[in-house]
Amino acid sequence: MFKTFEYCRYDTGQRVLQTDAASVRDAFAHRAEANGGKLFGCWRSLVGLGLARDEGLAITAWPDEATARGAPAPSGPIADADSEIMEATLRPTDDTPPSHEGVYVFRWFEVPAAEWQPFADLSDAAWPNMEEVFDVNICGFFRSLDVAAPNSKTLLLTRYGDLSVWEASRWWNNPVAESAPSMQRFQDRNQYITATIAYPTLPIF
Repeated sequence: MFKTFEYCRYDTGQRVLQTDAASVRDAFAHRAEANGGKLFGCWRSLVGLGLARDEGLAITAWPDEATARGAPAPSGPIADADSEIMEATLRPTDDTPPSHEGVYVFRWFEVPAAEWQPFADLSDAAWPNMEEVFDVNICGFFRSLDVAAPNSKTLLLTRYGDLSVWEASRWWNNPVAESAPSMQRFQDRNQYITATIAYPTLPIF
């Protein structure tokens, strides 16, 4: 399994993601394959919600950090891109690309490095119950290699059946009683988080 991943926030020309999204995915796939990596996934803006209309996100998997950092910038229909190198932690358990339809939410967490382990432990303990109760898949829990102690930055990639599932699974939004084990852990986890932001997206398969 590749353990090093690259997160890329990209821009395209106007309406490319609406008219030819496959060309964007293909560009990231060809770039990865030509340089020793593989595409983990490519996503587009949820019609301007969180990301701009012509923005999207891609994750590629690499055998090591040096290979990831040595890859050329994305090209083709991709007009601009900002990348961050990450390592896989609790998820994914392999580098098989996620394949479920739905809404994929990319949530970044900033947590003091000294408190990252309890933050991760609470996340790991909460996910089985959350995945059992809701139409949810935890697809990735990546730690940035571009942020050093005393800080840390972590990307959680979660697939929801749709936005209503996201809304129903918020610990602060009176979720169903069956989700109490996970919701309590998420509430406890909140004490470690200094900042967080999320971007909902749609997959490009």
